[in-house]
Amino acid sequence: MNIATLLPVLREKYALNNAEVMAEIELTFSAVLSRLYQVEVMAFFTDEFQLQAIAYEKRSGVIHQRQLDIRAVVGKTSMARHLQHSLAKAEVIRQAQRYKPQAGTLLWGEIADRDSERNIYIRTEIFGGDPVLAVCPANRVGVHERHSRLFQIGETRAFHLRLVEPVLLNGIPRLKIVVDRVSKTLVVTLLRSYLGNEQKRVNIHCVKRYVGHKSIVLVDRMLPRTVIKAVDRELRERVEVHIVNHPIAH
Repeated sequence: MNIATLLPVLREKYALNNAEVMAEIELTFSAVLSRLYQVEVMAFFTDEFQLQAIAYEKRSGVIHQRQLDIRAVVGKTSMARHLQHSLAKAEVIRQAQRYKPQAGTLLWGEIADRDSERNIYIRTEIFGGDPVLAVCPANRVGVHERHSRLFQIGETRAFHLRLVEPVLLNGIPRLKIVVDRVSKTLVVTLLRSYLGNEQKRVNIHCVKRYVGHKSIVLVDRMLPRTVIKAVDRELRERVEVHIVNHPIAH
């Protein structure tokens, strides 16, 4: 089976490189054919991009090899469906590996939708030019914001990136991205965001957060009042800043 003409299509569709696509094809064909023939089957690509499959059968204590006719069985095994699932799963795992190191960072996103349980769906970008849909669970939004006009569909708000993981949703591989509005870290990342280049010169630690009321923040040098007020407005709570002379623990 020559896969050379199919590789660019699959590579683009699933955002994988050639080696990753070929590895998933080999694994999928090996697994499906092993189940079909009830013996160990190894599928692999030759140097000419020909996909071959070898069955290993033990008879009278001796391992015998037999080359299988892949074309004869592809239509009988729903191979295309199995392959699509494997490639989609590989794509999601790769995305999760790419995004996970960004957990704990600040995300700005547009409120796109709500479900029947009041969970909020956010259009955002973890990396520029790479749009994703994140979920903010209902209990991860302050009570003071849940029905606010500033938290309606179409509004853009700041969120804390809480979790990125691959999941199966109704048997379909999906990327689960969870954000929140209640983390102490959100207070810190917002302050740093508004400070811009000045953030490198100051240590910031949020010691307490009473969502919707106030956050208590320790810093080792004065923050501009405009920065503090900007975070006040975004979170709709008072940010109480204390300057300390001792090292700030994180």
